[in-house]
Amino acid sequence: MKKRYVYSLLFGIPGLLLAGLVSIVLFGSLMGFLWLFVFGDDPWPSYIEQIVPVLFVLSVLVVWFVFIVTGYVIGRSLEKDPVLNRNHFLISAAVTLLFILLIAVRQWSVENIGSAADSVQCSDFCTLHGFSGSSLPPGSSADRICSCFDSSGNEAMRIPLDHLDPDFPR
Repeated sequence: MKKRYVYSLLFGIPGLLLAGLVSIVLFGSLMGFLWLFVFGDDPWPSYIEQIVPVLFVLSVLVVWFVFIVTGYVIGRSLEKDPVLNRNHFLISAAVTLLFILLIAVRQWSVENIGSAADSVQCSDFCTLHGFSGSSLPPGSSADRICSCFDSSGNEAMRIPLDHLDPDFPR
């Protein structure tokens, strides 16, 4: 395989993750600008809801394409040397793994990965059994009790967090 294609991959794989990150920052700034200086707190036009996602995807693709083309150009310039540089592979793999690790750590920190927080478990349990609300004692308390409330706001059930089972009968 020619180096131009190898380097397109070496730049393209981590470039996709970086393109997503760059686009998120750009569109966060764009939406902030639109909110502060253009539309404000008034209802936004409905066409914005269709345009923004399309522009976001296009920006990801454009930035990704720039990374791929950059890799292609660099690979083409390195084709004179027949030996592949192992360090370039390692750098590309390290950057890719770093981005994946950062994404995993972020998802872990907001508890999208791993066991759910006690409050989420309690809320899910109470909602599953048709109650209107749920509550836990303060975190400084040693009590680990989930309280479920009916539509009147009265406590209808108290159950220890250790005994939460979705199949628990009412």
